[in-house]
Amino acid sequence: MKNSILSLLMLIAVITFSCDTDIPETDTTPPEFSLRIWSARFDRTFTQDDDLENMTLRLKYDAGYRFSFVGTDLDGLRYARWRVPYSDVISFDTEIPSPWSITNIPTLYRNIEWIGDRNNPLNGAVLTGKFRAIGDNRTDDFRIRVSDFGGDSANYNNTSMNLEIAIGNWEAEVIE
Repeated sequence: MKNSILSLLMLIAVITFSCDTDIPETDTTPPEFSLRIWSARFDRTFTQDDDLENMTLRLKYDAGYRFSFVGTDLDGLRYARWRVPYSDVISFDTEIPSPWSITNIPTLYRNIEWIGDRNNPLNGAVLTGKFRAIGDNRTDDFRIRVSDFGGDSANYNNTSMNLEIAIGNWEAEVIE
């Protein structure tokens, strides 16, 4: 039942956040994001309103997690990017679906990115899947950046954050 409700909510999010929109003449409102990470014993959603620079997300070594990454901007999302550590730290259990792409920077990190189209702007993008924390006794970070079209002037508004992650033999939690 719980999985059915979550699946329904994700479907609603995809339909809601991927609507056509018009780029206004001026846009001074920055885009927003949310990154939800959950498992049987942990559930936390991070947004641009959190003090992420002063948090550490502790993940249990060799544990699996579900995630939902959402980027939104009512006046058109230019791109949404989630930078994750390389596959020796975070391993994805699900494929990254199109129109999202993944770029590997060997031994360092991977960029998971959705690119918008100024000629057919959408007000958001959603990515869901599963990953496993496999970098035992490792500290790294998740980096998120979302950007809008900035109106007709293309004066882009950006929102970004870094969230430190630590992987070890402990239960998942957030240290503030």
